Amino acid sequence: MMLRRVAITNLAPTGEGVARTPEGVAFVAGGLPGEEVEAEVLEARKKFWKGRAVSVSTRSPLRRSGAHAEGCAGCDWSHFDVEAARRAKRELFLETMERIGELPSELFGGLGGSGEPCGSPSPLTIEPSPLAYRLRNRFHVAGEGREARVGYFAPRTHRVESADACEALSEPTRLLLPRLSQAIATSSAAVSEIATVEDLAGTRRLARATMAAGADRRAAHATLDALSPFFEGTAVAAAEGPVLARSGERRLWVPVGERDFPLTAWTFFQSNRHLLEPLSSDVERQAARIPAGRALDLFGGVGLFAGALLDAGHSVVTVEASHVAVEQALAAKRRWQSDRWTVVHADALEFFERSRENFDLVVADPPRAGLGLPLARALANRPPRLLLYVSCETATLARDLAALAAGGLSIAGARLYDLYPLTHRVEAVVALSAFGAR
Repeated sequence: MMLRRVAITNLAPTGEGVARTPEGVAFVAGGLPGEEVEAEVLEARKKFWKGRAVSVSTRSPLRRSGAHAEGCAGCDWSHFDVEAARRAKRELFLETMERIGELPSELFGGLGGSGEPCGSPSPLTIEPSPLAYRLRNRFHVAGEGREARVGYFAPRTHRVESADACEALSEPTRLLLPRLSQAIATSSAAVSEIATVEDLAGTRRLARATMAAGADRRAAHATLDALSPFFEGTAVAAAEGPVLARSGERRLWVPVGERDFPLTAWTFFQSNRHLLEPLSSDVERQAARIPAGRALDLFGGVGLFAGALLDAGHSVVTVEASHVAVEQALAAKRRWQSDRWTVVHADALEFFERSRENFDLVVADPPRAGLGLPLARALANRPPRLLLYVSCETATLARDLAALAAGGLSIAGARLYDLYPLTHRVEAVVALSAFGAR
């Protein structure tokens, strides 16, 4: 193990502490500004190196204490005071907008509450969240028999570490993990991963277990028998994807506002139970600022933002590439009995290029890869009256916003959501208008 003692000066947008050393800039996971730490070198390049703090000589007053704060493979800022971390996320967001997108911070004033598509300028705000927030989880499984353990991959490895103390998880889920490990151990189930989804109260949950490579249908049924007592519904899938065994319910219905949304262990849904309603209400409030018209819901998933657009009075076309998500969206449509909602199974860029309709409003909630320059440019070439960009990845958001702004759309305001407490990640809702400034 190669160790170096370094002084952390600031934070990188990717969450690590930054230090200047004779060997180049260091990015040290687990370090906070003002600290002197002993860092293990994990990767060395010509002008920088990456590592992790293994001990702290000079401790920041913003460092948390407790079992979870000592290190959680699933929470890279578990050691960082939550309120101070929120302030850091806001500053890092604005820094990334400037550095990657060349977008000055004054463009990102807070979204207003009434009036035009965005209200009068105000400071960029970040909506806080309590802990124990995760609705969806993905746990890895290592070992067999008595050696079986369920948890997270340690960063940059395939070593599974316990998640039993993770404060991002609901208490029922934390208490469940040792029981899952024991069930897998006693059944000799060959499982590589368990994905779970739960209701808002954390009392009901579904699971998808993925078998280790080479497992057969007999092993899948043994795994189903071992896991099904802990879940309202369980599916066991081969490593290649097909479902080999299944029992119980296939979806949970979760209320957000006046609508219920379907959750499964197979499909994407916003993971923070506490901020679902504020995030949806924000989109509805922004969408209601323009007259009711035709709205396009890109990367629409099971329909969270479609529901907000419908409640704002618009007719909605949801475009989603995942056939499993489309199935769930259609189940929601049947439940809502909505004749103003169309669900389309298609790639977002292909749909937008094929459709010649000029939409009044577009909501885009892409994965971390972002819109991509082709779709960003297509939206700028055929701009809606209002574009709401929902993003969980600041760097790709900055790139896409620069392309949208270069194409003539104006950034009219933003709001941040601490959707992922105890990590460096933040969710943003950015409003863009084709009609210039506020």
